[in-house]
Amino acid sequence: MTTAEKISYALMTLILLAVIVFHMGHVVLAALFSFMFMEFFFRAARTRVPCTAARWLAAVGFIITAGVVTYIFLRFIKQTLLTLPDIVEVALPKVMALAQNYGLELPFANFQDLREFANNKILVNALSITKASTLLTQEVFHMVIGIVAAVLYFVAGKTPKYEANLFDAVRKETNLRIRRFVYSFEKVFGAQILISSTNTVLTALFLYLTAMPHFAFLTTMTFIIGIMPIIGNIITNTVITITALGVSLNQALLALGFLIFIHKLEYFLNSKIMGSSVNLPMWQTLIAILIGNTIMGIPGIMLSPAILHYIKTELQCIPWVQPQAQQAA
Repeated sequence: MTTAEKISYALMTLILLAVIVFHMGHVVLAALFSFMFMEFFFRAARTRVPCTAARWLAAVGFIITAGVVTYIFLRFIKQTLLTLPDIVEVALPKVMALAQNYGLELPFANFQDLREFANNKILVNALSITKASTLLTQEVFHMVIGIVAAVLYFVAGKTPKYEANLFDAVRKETNLRIRRFVYSFEKVFGAQILISSTNTVLTALFLYLTAMPHFAFLTTMTFIIGIMPIIGNIITNTVITITALGVSLNQALLALGFLIFIHKLEYFLNSKIMGSSVNLPMWQTLIAILIGNTIMGIPGIMLSPAILHYIKTELQCIPWVQPQAQQAA
């Protein structure tokens, strides 16, 4: 391994540590998503128009798509705030009846008590919520900076020129490290989006055939939240089961059985899609997600499989010869 390679590995390690220490995972996610989608548009356009024009078309296409996605996401957040209370209010009597049958005590007796219970929890943590709201504003600002930086870097599209000196040698190797990390992110999230899309289609079919209420909301939620590996499925399955419980206990049991079937099917999909595309065992991905969630929260959940794949890719690219003493033993 050359000196430039060693320095580039150290720099990449420092970059990843800085992202963790300064809680910049959301910025990295915004920049990576932006670059990934622009690269997708660029690959589709460069066979029809010159490269420079293809880059500008990709950037404009991404900006338009980002605006549409942001609008859909904001509508989804608004719909979530309106729909979830309705789901809970309808399902709550069934939950209370089941709790009474099995002798369980709940901290609320009706929806109003549940609302007061939630409000009391919010008041107790009002300072933390105020702080979180301030941080949310900063996070959005930082994400916008990350997106703008990704767009400017992509539009520039200049092939770097390297001279015969240590600085350029380190720059070349560091750029290689970054390209491999971006490639790992594309592989992992390309596979995850495919899995989430398959899960959304099957779930939407079930919701439609069973005439489940809040069809549009539940379908949108399944795709958006399902992009988060593993954790997203747990959240969506819980909401769908509670919604079905508001209809009837039999509907809830049917939904639960279907979601268990989908969950088992996703193990197969993960082994096929993740296995062929990413080649990451499920247990390694789960441990990475748990560590990422502990360190960086939701951004850590989404970044940790890509970081794991990147580390694996780098290790596979480093030649290794077993020491002679161990070979003789």
